[in-house]
Amino acid sequence: MQRPTSARRWPPLLAAGLVVVCLLVSWVTSLAVHLPSADDFNIVRWELLHVPSKWLYLGGRMFHGRLSHAEEDARLGRFLELSTRIDQLSADPAQPGAAEQIDQLQSERSGLANDVAAIIEGRVTSVLEDEGLTSSLPLFPDARWVFPPVDTELTTPPFELAISPRDRIALVDERPLSPTLSLSQVDAIERREERAGARSALVEPLAGVATYPSMVASVGDYRTLVEFAAHEWAHQYLYFKPLGSRIFASIELRTLNETVATISGQEIAAEVVAKYPLPADTQAELAALQPPAPRVDVNAALRALRKDVDALLAQGNVTDAEALMEQRRQELASQGVYFRRINQAFFAFQNIYATSAGSTDPIGPKMATLLAREKSLGPFLRATAHLTSAADLDRLLAATSKDGTGR
Repeated sequence: MQRPTSARRWPPLLAAGLVVVCLLVSWVTSLAVHLPSADDFNIVRWELLHVPSKWLYLGGRMFHGRLSHAEEDARLGRFLELSTRIDQLSADPAQPGAAEQIDQLQSERSGLANDVAAIIEGRVTSVLEDEGLTSSLPLFPDARWVFPPVDTELTTPPFELAISPRDRIALVDERPLSPTLSLSQVDAIERREERAGARSALVEPLAGVATYPSMVASVGDYRTLVEFAAHEWAHQYLYFKPLGSRIFASIELRTLNETVATISGQEIAAEVVAKYPLPADTQAELAALQPPAPRVDVNAALRALRKDVDALLAQGNVTDAEALMEQRRQELASQGVYFRRINQAFFAFQNIYATSAGSTDPIGPKMATLLAREKSLGPFLRATAHLTSAADLDRLLAATSKDGTGR
């Protein structure tokens, strides 16, 4: 079984510093239109706190040496188990001793987080190298690196506030909020935003953010954890290409970018799990901790609901549409699938991830078709990185249809 190639994992500090500066400028510029409030997430502060600690960890790891493959799997497996148990306890915090158990488990998980992040980074990097997604740096023309270097922080990403009009589904505003908000604070923010006009608001936790290092939620499923990390790396990769450099210029570009990152994350995760499977006994132990599968096809239910809501809103029946969304939310909850809120903002935010069940954007199916034609991630990601509009995607599809080959 192959292991990550540590000799090529980390380009010079200059490369990582360039990524940090560029992404910070992008984030600060995109958020400049908002007046900061106590609820907002401070990205600059997060970077200042986490970039130095990341490099200190890497320096310490150089002196302690590499983990064996068995050690990697053991630490990763334990991290996933702890994350699953924390989620289970957090879902029912009123049970006796839950708070104390959560604190103990979180403390142990925090001790593993840096090692597990490095394991994920190495495995993702190895797959990216397999896909030919490497480049040279100006000062090192003879060396090939994965750029940007895969750099992940397993943490609690911020919440995201999404705003849509009530009479149609459209993402008209969004911004990141502090991850420390309580449920009562989240409810208050949504009510405040909705009182400001005929608007629908939703505050939801993010799975990751493409800061540098990227913020990735600590989840208990191996493939999902890798997918989140790879998704954020794809955003960082795209930032230095035409598609990503203008991500906040329009909803269309945002949707193209998010959809490429989603597909890339899924493909990378599938390859990582196939190349670096967990031991069979670890897989069995983690599977035993998982809750029973939902008794309903969630994707089908959301697609059907979106279609019905669009029809009601087109007729001007806003109240009926909102009542239907709440009714379906309760029905899903009774079948083991819980959404805190389903409203216009919920679907508006889902729509920028055009492969999601709640999206009706044709970009999703078109991207899936392009991936099938390109046959592997490397050509797909290199081709889509140069898109600047949905029309570009159509032209790319037409070109691949004519020659029958990828790029």
